[in-house]
Amino acid sequence: MENFKRLEWMDYYVTEHGPGVFMLSNDGEVVLEIQRSDTDVYEMLKSLVAVPRGIDSKYAYFKVEFASSSFDAYNLHCKIWHRYKHNYETHPRPPAGKDWCCPIDGCAFNEVVDTLAS
Repeated sequence: MENFKRLEWMDYYVTEHGPGVFMLSNDGEVVLEIQRSDTDVYEMLKSLVAVPRGIDSKYAYFKVEFASSSFDAYNLHCKIWHRYKHNYETHPRPPAGKDWCCPIDGCAFNEVVDTLAS
C-alpha cells in the first residue's frame, strides 16, 4: 500500500470503482480506521467523509488498495487489520452469507467462524 495521501486529493488518486480496503488518518501516520467495501471502495470512502474533500473532517489522510473481488478485499482487510489493529476494533467479518476464514494462520477469529458454522 502506498503512503497516505491528502483526503482533498481523493478524486485525483482514486479513479477506480471496485472492491478494496482503505485506511484513514488525521496526521498521515497513525491509522485511525480501516474499512472495506466489497463493491465500491471509492463510494464508501467518500460517504464516510463528513465533509467533501476532507475539509474540517476528522480525517485528513487516506490510503486505498483495490482488490479484484470481494474475497480478495476481505483477505486484504484481514491482513491490514492484523498489521495495524487497535484494541477497540473487532476483527473484519466476511460479507453476509460467506463463511470465509481469515488468511492469517492462528487467528482466533477462524475458531469463532468454525463454531458459528457448526
